[in-house]
Amino acid sequence: MKNLIPLTLFICIYFSSPAQTPKIDKLNQQIENSVRSNPDSAKIYMFRLLKHSAELHDTIIAVTYSNIGIQYNKLAVLDSSEFYMKKALLYAENYPLTRAQLYLNLAINYRIGSRYEESLKALDSAMQLYKEEDDRQGEGIVLGEMGSNYNYMMNSEKALEYLKKSIAILSEGKNVRELSVVRQKLANLYYNNRNYAFARDIYEEVLPVFAKNKSANYYYTLISYANCLVHLEENYQAAEEALKEAISALKLMNNMEIVWVSVSNLAQVYNATDRTQLAQNAYQEAYEGSFQLNSPRFLEISAQYLDFLNSHKLYSQALNVIGQVKSSSKIPLLKMNADNEIAFLKEAVATYSQSGLVENALEAFERMDFLKDSLNTAINQTKSLELQQTYQNELQREKNIVLEKNNELLSENNSKKDKILFLSILSFALVLAMVLLLYLANRNKLKLQNQLVVNLENSKEVLEENHKLESELLEERERTLANKEKELVQVSLEISNLKSKIIELIDLRENPEQSHALASELKELLGNHNYWKYFKGKFVEVHPAFALLLTEMFPNLSDNDIAFCCMLKLQLSAKEIAPLMGISVEQVDSKKASLRRKMGMEDDILGFEKLIDHLE
Repeated sequence: MKNLIPLTLFICIYFSSPAQTPKIDKLNQQIENSVRSNPDSAKIYMFRLLKHSAELHDTIIAVTYSNIGIQYNKLAVLDSSEFYMKKALLYAENYPLTRAQLYLNLAINYRIGSRYEESLKALDSAMQLYKEEDDRQGEGIVLGEMGSNYNYMMNSEKALEYLKKSIAILSEGKNVRELSVVRQKLANLYYNNRNYAFARDIYEEVLPVFAKNKSANYYYTLISYANCLVHLEENYQAAEEALKEAISALKLMNNMEIVWVSVSNLAQVYNATDRTQLAQNAYQEAYEGSFQLNSPRFLEISAQYLDFLNSHKLYSQALNVIGQVKSSSKIPLLKMNADNEIAFLKEAVATYSQSGLVENALEAFERMDFLKDSLNTAINQTKSLELQQTYQNELQREKNIVLEKNNELLSENNSKKDKILFLSILSFALVLAMVLLLYLANRNKLKLQNQLVVNLENSKEVLEENHKLESELLEERERTLANKEKELVQVSLEISNLKSKIIELIDLRENPEQSHALASELKELLGNHNYWKYFKGKFVEVHPAFALLLTEMFPNLSDNDIAFCCMLKLQLSAKEIAPLMGISVEQVDSKKASLRRKMGMEDDILGFEKLIDHLE
C-alpha cells in the first residue's frame, strides 16, 4: 500500500482495584512505567503479574493477556500477539463489555497483519456484545474500526459509510477523544484517495486533542500529517520536523515498525529538497530495519526505495533490492496487499528494462497485469508499449509454437462442448426446481396472509365488543355518581332547613324571658353538633379525591376550611351553608375571603371559583 495509514491500537486500561499484596502493587507500577517505552520489559512484568492469578480478578487477568498481545504487536510479532489476545477472551466470558474491548484489540491486530476478513469478524463479535449491553459509544467505536478496515481494503465507499455512522453516534455522547480518533480515520480515507488538502485540515484539527496525551496515536497522526505536506509540496520544513519528532518518540516506545515507515517518509523529504545522500541513507536504513523486523510494511518501503534508486539510475543497487525482496516472498509476514506489490513490480519492471533483463521484465509485468483489473492506466499502457517493442521478435518465434498446439486445442474444445451441454441441462433443472420452490413458497405465503386477515377481522370484532362494554360501564358510573351527588345535596338541604326551622322557632318563642335558658341551650347544641362527619362520608362517595388534593395543595387549611370548600363544591348558597356551618349568612362571605387569603388568592375571586369547580 503506497499510502501510510496510522496504526491505532485500542489499549485497555487496567481495572482499578485495591492491590492484593505489595508485590502486585509494585508490578502494576512497573507495568505502567514501561508499557509505552519498553514493550519487552512491560511483557516481563505482565507475565510476573499473572503468576499471582489466584489473587486477581478474571477481568484483570484478561486485560493483562490482551496487553501482552499489544506489546508483541508493537514488536511486530503478530502470531504471538494473536495467541495472547485470544487467550484473554477465555477469562472475560462473563464480562460482556470487557470481552467487547478485547475483540476490538484482536480486530486491530488482524488488520495490521492484512487479515481483513478475520478483523471484520472480530469487530462483528464486539458489535453484538455492545448492542446487547446497550452501549452506544462502544457501537460507535466499532463502526469507526470497521471504516478503518475498509479503508485498508481500498473500499472507499464502505469506509466513508461506516465512518459517518461512527461520527454520528460518538457526537451524541460528546466523547471528544474517541470522536477525534474517528475523524483521524476519516482523514486517512481522504489521504488514501489523494485528497491531501482536506486530509491535512482534519489532521490539524485532531492533533491538538491527541497532543494533550502524547500516546502513540499522536505520533501516527503526526506522520500522516507530514506526508500530506510532502504530497502538497507546501511546507517541507514542517514535514521534516513532524517526522523527526515522531521517530524520536516511537524509538523510545520501541515501536520500530512505524519508526522504519517514518524514516522512509523522511527520505522522501530529503529527496524532494535535493539532499540525495541523506535520502539514500534513510531509505537504506528503513529498508534493512523493516526486513530484519519481518514487518508487513517491508514491501511498501522497498517500493519507495526502488523508485528512488531508479530515479537516480542506481540500477545495480536496485537489482540487489529486487533479489532480496523476491527471496523473502515466502515469508508470510513480509507480504501486505496487492497495491504495494503492484507499486513494487512497477519499479522492478523499470529496473529490469534499464538493465537489459528482458525476460525478468516480462515476468514482472505479467505478474503486475495479473494483479490489476485492466491495463487502462497510463503507467501500464506505457510499460505495455515498451515490452511489446522489446519482445516483438520473441513473440513471433513463439507464434509457431502456438500454431502447433492448435490441433490439441480443437480436440479439447469438443470435450468442453459436451461438458457445456451437460452443465446447461443441469442449470435448467436447477432453475426449474427453484421456480417450483418459489411457487410453493408463494402459495404458503398467500395461505398465511388469508389466515392473518381472518384473525384481524376477529380481533376487530372483539375490540368493538370491548369498546361497547366499556362505554356502557362508563355511562352507568356517571349515572351512579350523578344520583349520589343529588342525594348529597338533598341531605345537605334537609339538614340546613332543619337547623333553620329550629333557630326560627327559638327566635319566635312566646315567652322570651321564661324560655331564655332553653333557647340558649338549644342554640349551643345546634352550634356544637358536628354534622360534618355525616356530610363528609356522603361527599367522599361522590368526590373521593377532592378533600385530599385540597389538603396537599394547601396544607395550612383546617378541617373546618375543607368542609366549607366541600359545600362550595356542591354549589350550595350562603343561606344553605350558614346553618350547616353554624354561622350567619353574612359570615359565609367573610369565610370565603378568609379562605382566599389562606390560599394566596385574596383578589382572584374568579380563580378561586374555578379551582373549587374543576378540582376533582
